[in-house]
Formats: sequence, structure tokens, C-alpha cells
Amino acid sequence: MNLEELESRLRKLEDIEAIRNVHAALVYGHDAGNWQLVADLFVNDGIAEFGPFGHYEGKEAIGKHFKGARETMPFRLHLLHNPVIKVDGDKATGKWSFQAYATQASTNRAIEIAGEYNCEYVRTNDGWKFKVCACRFHYITPYDEGWVKTNLTNF
Repeated sequence: MNLEELESRLRKLEDIEAIRNVHAALVYGHDAGNWQLVADLFVNDGIAEFGPFGHYEGKEAIGKHFKGARETMPFRLHLLHNPVIKVDGDKATGKWSFQAYATQASTNRAIEIAGEYNCEYVRTNDGWKFKVCACRFHYITPYDEGWVKTNLTNF
């Protein structure tokens, strides 16, 4: 292996790690209610697709969604796992599994959510950012009932 190949491999590993950190910042910011941090993780024309929670285009709309999320779910805790990240130059894709625990404000009830993120990232002058963050939900259910008994589709 020559130096150029080694540098290319190292850059790809550094990119993957940077993307992991961007996605972690998304869920940490979401859980903490730091909507501005979350909005800043997207490019200006970014897209956030959250199934029953809505479709948002542009940083302003994305930030507004996350700002309001605190009202519908005052407590949230996301767990990310099983990332598959593929880098191709200044673009990348990522697929993540997740579980989340939350309090549904309208019922004051604990809920469990599971699904997957399918995302597109782009390298910018400020580092890696989300171009698209699409979430597909496997289930949203009251924590004490589980996904077999009750899958909340009208959240």
C-alpha cells in the first residue's frame, strides 16, 4: 500500500467517525430540546422526514419542528445502533436502527418507539451535514403494553 492509498483510507475512516458524531449530535440535541443545534446539523435545503411526525424542508422548518417537539414529548431518550455508513467522496449515506423512550404529553404516558433512520450526508465547509434524514417507524406503543398489543399509528 502506498502513501496515497493509506491517506485515502484514513480520510474515509475519519469521515465515517465524523458522520457518527453528526448523527449522535442530532439525537442528543433532540433529547435535550436544543432545536437550534439540530437545525444547524442540516444544510440550508435539508429535508427531514419523520412519518407521522411530519415532513420538513429547509433548516427553518426543521428547527421549528424540533422546537415544538418538546411540547408533545417533554421527555425523550434515543438509543442509536447498527450504523451502516458508506462514504463516496463528499457524499455519504447512513442507515441506523434506533429505539426511543418518551413521555407523550397528551396522555402523560410512557411510550416506546423503534425504527430506522435512512440518511444522506454532504461534506460542507463546516463539516458533514444532513442533506436528508428520513425516519421509518417500526412501532410506537405505550411502554407498558408493548408493540404486540398496541401499535399507536395516530400519534
